[in-house]
Amino acid sequence: MGTTLEISVYRPEAEAALGLEDLAVAHATIVEIDERLSLYKSNSELVEVNAKAGKGLQPISSQFSDVLSASTHFGDLSGGALDVAIQPLIALWGFYDVSTAEVPPNNEVSKVMSRVGIDHVQIAKDGTQVAMASGAGMDFGGIAKGVAVDRAIEVLKARGVPAGLINLGGNIRVFGALAEGRAWRIGIRHPRESRIIGQVSLTSGAVATSGDYDRYFIHDGKRYSHILDPRTGWPVENIYSLTVVAPDATTADALSTAAFVLGEKKGMQLLTRCSDVEGVLLRPSATSDNLDAIATTINTQSAAIEIDTAFVEILPPNTEGAEKNSVIDCGWRSLN
Repeated sequence: MGTTLEISVYRPEAEAALGLEDLAVAHATIVEIDERLSLYKSNSELVEVNAKAGKGLQPISSQFSDVLSASTHFGDLSGGALDVAIQPLIALWGFYDVSTAEVPPNNEVSKVMSRVGIDHVQIAKDGTQVAMASGAGMDFGGIAKGVAVDRAIEVLKARGVPAGLINLGGNIRVFGALAEGRAWRIGIRHPRESRIIGQVSLTSGAVATSGDYDRYFIHDGKRYSHILDPRTGWPVENIYSLTVVAPDATTADALSTAAFVLGEKKGMQLLTRCSDVEGVLLRPSATSDNLDAIATTINTQSAAIEIDTAFVEILPPNTEGAEKNSVIDCGWRSLN
């Protein structure tokens, strides 16, 4: 998936040999998913499916089907802010090799947008086949890492691992108690400096961050991030990063992407509606050279968020009308 992987398992000293097996099995689980869903591997299932766009229904594996189902769920939830049928747009901008990325002409963006969107994807009712319109293509970059982390965590739990952590490119999930009941602590990166600006303390669950600092280029003094809005064809602006805390990594990964694309107001409104989900958005300060933060509830039963910025706004849940913003279960797995 073009990123780093960290796996930690905690077992009694007498079970050290089992711990090594745990690491190997979890790693193999993530590698298997990567080999199916990566666009950087020429023989992956996703590359093969994309290559057959315009050629009718194609068989897909159960893993591919599950990720596609999760993607469409969060796409619907976000009003299309998360849309995996975005591959032609990312390719146009050149973000698969950021060293050669550049701002495309407006007319080229308009042309490609006619081939972007989940409406160009047809999924068979039983989920075993998929077809795409000619010239369309999918990219699971906004959700696949979360799915891979969750699958590996399931494997570790099934093996009886009492506690562990998996970090796949900043998509992190933890489970089990640390020594003396201590909470896990996960740092929130400063989006413009090499330091930690905050932390999330949690007893179980997942944390994912979407930011404009991982893949980007500068053109005429302006930063262009790889996080593209599939509804406009252009990179999202005026947000540095958005961190989401959720019960599982799939939900955290998908919602961090979707809320980032939705923007400050609508993105944070979405998070305040989602039960068992918290978020922190970092943005340029309107009054200084520092950062401002917007956060949902800072302290919950399962997580605590600390952030060091010039200004922190805490959003109350369920603003602007109970019917429009009533709390909902945004998680994908809980629906199946």
